[in-house]
Amino acid sequence: MQKLSKRLQAVADFVTPGSRTADIGTDHGFLPIYLIQSGRCPHVIAMDIRKGPLMRAQEHIAAAGLEAVIRTRLSDGMQELEKGEADSVVIAGMGGQTVLHILEASRRLLPDFEEVILEPQSDTAKVRAYVREHKMYIDKEDLVYEAGKFYPVMHIVWKKPQMGDTWEKNSRNMSRQLQEKLVEPQRIRGLLDRYGECIIYGKHPVLRKMLERDQQRERGILEELRKGAREACGQPCTGRHLSGRRKFGCGWRRFRRCGRFWSVFEGR
Repeated sequence: MQKLSKRLQAVADFVTPGSRTADIGTDHGFLPIYLIQSGRCPHVIAMDIRKGPLMRAQEHIAAAGLEAVIRTRLSDGMQELEKGEADSVVIAGMGGQTVLHILEASRRLLPDFEEVILEPQSDTAKVRAYVREHKMYIDKEDLVYEAGKFYPVMHIVWKKPQMGDTWEKNSRNMSRQLQEKLVEPQRIRGLLDRYGECIIYGKHPVLRKMLERDQQRERGILEELRKGAREACGQPCTGRHLSGRRKFGCGWRRFRRCGRFWSVFEGR
């Protein structure tokens, strides 16, 4: 059976068994091959905007003897996907802006799918905001750490989901704490879009590692700002030089937000 990376395995696990799936940006075609070989899907359409990757996918599909159940198609996003051809759509392995472009260009098709699985590799906050603003819902989400990087995998549906008692309890408790610590609704919304409500309220085990990385990164930004302030004033900086948001701007605010959110996640 085709082996998948942790990232692609998380994507495959979100595909509903028995669904006809379209893999947008299939690249090597490994995901469609796995979906067929595992018995998860009866039929897959593997699509890519570039001829080179699509040819490689065709070679791998032929080597696996799956040409009858995996069709390949040259396509810019979902442009060559016909209505009613797929139950599930996967858009994985590309930047968030590209994901948004594909979704926006095919908005007319989206309500026809039972689910959309997204794995944006950047601009995840913008992707989550787009989903929310267009009346779609993330009913489950995974966060994969692989080769030093974090990969969010989102399962999108159109009906507001029932998340379960534990999730609802965590949601109420953590929302109250976030309101106490961050106060401003736009800051809270920004954090939820940045990390994902399912990840936060579900207390995903990988979130701690991601928060530690972000906190370390923000400390580095703050130290660079302090260094710049010392060089600018030509003397050891006192608390007066370092106080106030004017000196440090968004870097200081981001550091404080990250620290406050960390305390909520830790239950403090």
